[in-house]
Amino acid sequence: MLGGLLVWSLICSLAGAIAMAATIERIDDLGWFWAVAWIWHLGVAGIEIWGLFIICIHAFCLSALIHGTNRVLRVLVIAFIVQLTTSMIVVVTIFGGTLPRAAAIWLPLATISTIYLIRSFVKQYNEPVV
Repeated sequence: MLGGLLVWSLICSLAGAIAMAATIERIDDLGWFWAVAWIWHLGVAGIEIWGLFIICIHAFCLSALIHGTNRVLRVLVIAFIVQLTTSMIVVVTIFGGTLPRAAAIWLPLATISTIYLIRSFVKQYNEPVV
């Protein structure tokens, strides 16, 4: 349980920090709050109705990690994509003019993650049932 909580927290923090990195102008703008940027982003997203859907996805990912799953990496990738997307939407909404930088960061990461997810789903589908 502790391992699942820790890994999920690190993945979400990383995604939130990546989104916040899209907003900086100079390297000295870095702050300690980036470590928990995802809490702020989930809070802002939670104000809107779509944020409830995002929180439900995180709850399912966290539940899978706590209770055990055969596909740990897939759950972590889903949590990362969801948090990165949520954080990017919040960053672009709050900090105007960051859309090109946010898109330059989000597109490659989301593309790589989506390719991994599709490959793992196809691989699972093609595995013989015993």
